[in-house]
Amino acid sequence: MEGGLTLDYAFQKVKRRWRGLRSFKVFYDAAFDAVRHYYFLKLAASRLFGSTGTKAVAKAWFIYRADYLLFNKEMATRYKKRLLKRAMANPDEAAEWLESLKDDVVHYLSIKYSYHPKIVSTLLSHFPPEEVEKLLEAGNHTWIWLRINTLRADVDKALRLLEAEAEVEPHPKIPYAVLLKSAKRPVQYLEAVRRFVAVPQDLASIYAVLSLRPEPGDRIIDLAAAPGMKTSLIAQLAEGRAKIVAVDLSAKRVARMRHLLKNLGAGDFVEVVRTDSRVLKTRKFDKALLDAPCTSSGAFTKEPAVKIYPRVEEAPKYSAVQKALLKNALALAEEVVYAVCSILPQEGEEVAASAGAEAEKPHPDLAPSYTPGVGGRTFPHIHRSEAFFISRLRKR
Repeated sequence: MEGGLTLDYAFQKVKRRWRGLRSFKVFYDAAFDAVRHYYFLKLAASRLFGSTGTKAVAKAWFIYRADYLLFNKEMATRYKKRLLKRAMANPDEAAEWLESLKDDVVHYLSIKYSYHPKIVSTLLSHFPPEEVEKLLEAGNHTWIWLRINTLRADVDKALRLLEAEAEVEPHPKIPYAVLLKSAKRPVQYLEAVRRFVAVPQDLASIYAVLSLRPEPGDRIIDLAAAPGMKTSLIAQLAEGRAKIVAVDLSAKRVARMRHLLKNLGAGDFVEVVRTDSRVLKTRKFDKALLDAPCTSSGAFTKEPAVKIYPRVEEAPKYSAVQKALLKNALALAEEVVYAVCSILPQEGEEVAASAGAEAEKPHPDLAPSYTPGVGGRTFPHIHRSEAFFISRLRKR
């Protein structure tokens, strides 16, 4: 998982060697679950098999987790019995092993919920242990939010299309956001998603755009904008009547953004520019959105690799980039919404506080930021979303 390698990317690389298999879903689900519970499985493997190697961890996963995922229960039971015959301990002793760690809160929570100790210690520096435990437990769930794309269909029509194939829960305050509870097929194959009538978009990402308050007639610039999902929501909320410029440095990402915006019906409302958002000089805008590059340490609900390798040591490098981006954003627009998918104050509160601007919590639904008055946060145990920091800034 080092170097920012995601589970999806790693799995796709391995999958190329297994082309003869018809379905990979069960293997992907098992890999996702094993990475999500990695630290606990590593402890269990050391007690059961005297090793923390890959094979021992895989055996521990089969003992503790296979029943939750595998449909062939008879096969799972048979293989589990074989493994237990060679085990050095009883798997029921796991609770006792965990209890013995309770005096070291960071180690205990790290093993129990399988998060890197640096994530746990960061959260414990801002919240009491009881709330941190709720956050970590909630972060071991994945919530799939769908944003109804009113550039393609109205909300009622989109809901009817979705409800023909899935059970959804509308957000109580955001009429175009629904939580996918269950579905007859994977989300990307739902008819509403295939038609771009509904698009997967995490609730934290939606809050970042809501914090911008796009309106018809606004002149808006979206910096470091690729892949363009937030840009398309800006166009949607402004009813296609705002002047929107989307900027990104990567040629590949810009090409993908143009393609996505076209599919979502927002292509005609957005001017896409390839350049470095840190040095762009152009006319003034009313509002700017900056969802800055970051460690993605708040993405653990969707990417379990983040739990094992959160890249905390890279925060100073990202912080320098974020400060440069935010400085230029404040030179380009009267009002800036700054967002990062990070639990780290070095990428959130500290960046906002260093900008020399008035910073505030931009939406009432957000939880308070670590430092009062400079922004707000989303958390999995409160919002059923990724962990974001979001701030609205204006020049003093």
